[in-house]
This record gives sequence, C-alpha cells and structure tokens, in this order.
Amino acid sequence: MPPTRSRSRRANVTVIQSTFLPAVLAKLRDLKKLEVHIGSWGDEDIAMVAGVLEHGSQKMQIPARSFIGSGKKKSAAAISKLVRAGVNDIANDQTTARTLLAEIGELGKERTLKNFDKIRSPALSPIYAKRKGSKKILIMEKKLRDSISYVVVTKGRG
Repeated sequence: MPPTRSRSRRANVTVIQSTFLPAVLAKLRDLKKLEVHIGSWGDEDIAMVAGVLEHGSQKMQIPARSFIGSGKKKSAAAISKLVRAGVNDIANDQTTARTLLAEIGELGKERTLKNFDKIRSPALSPIYAKRKGSKKILIMEKKLRDSISYVVVTKGRG
C-alpha cells in the first residue's frame, strides 16, 4: 500500500508515513529560537536621525517619515511567501533555519531600501526644500540609507 499523504496548509509541509516527525520538528525548532531584526545600525548620530525620521519630533517640528515600519508592512506579503516555501525546504533538508532567516533579512532589507527611496510624504517645508535645493525627501540621508541592514539573533536578545 503506498504511503498516504496529508498536508497542512499553514505549515506547508508534506508529511508522509516514512517521514520521521521528531526529526522534522527538531529542524524547525531553530525557527522558534531565532529571529531577524531589520533596521539602521551605526553610531549615535545615525540612531538619532533614524529615530527622528521614523517617529518625528515635536520639539524640532519634524513630521514622522516612517521608513522601517512602512518598509515592514510593504515586505510582509513577500516574506510570508518566502517563509511558506522555506519551512518546507527546512523539513526536506534543503536548507537550514538560519539560512532561511538570512534570506528573510535580505528580502526585508531590500524592500525597506526600496521604501526608503520612495517616501514622498509628508512633504518638506518650502523653506527647507529651498535650502536643500530639492523637494525629494531623504535625499541627503545617504549615510542613513547605507546603515539599513539586518541581523539574525536569538529571540529575546537585541
């Protein structure tokens, strides 16, 4: 009698009679222990600029221009698709959890950078745009853009 197949849509992992379930669970356990952080890494100047742009500043009268949070939202669908395929690959010994998380980090970083380049609102004040010589937002923030990266860490650690 051929092995019966059953599939779980959530995990997207095919389990057949010959699959050794404890081994599959052990391979997937690293996904529970690790996570990906995508953001800006650098010195305190980079951290200050990133924080002000991400959340705004009433004191400096700078509106929020979220590039990390909105980048996260814009990359969620693509990351979900990658995870669904990646979990199956881990279960079938085609990749590791750490490799999948690195792929997620690269994809998230790429989408965050695309988002960073497309931020259009809120518009710059006319006075600042004139001084800057351009109406493009974040054009002078090359150092901040270059600081966007990712890191795979153990959950609970930064």
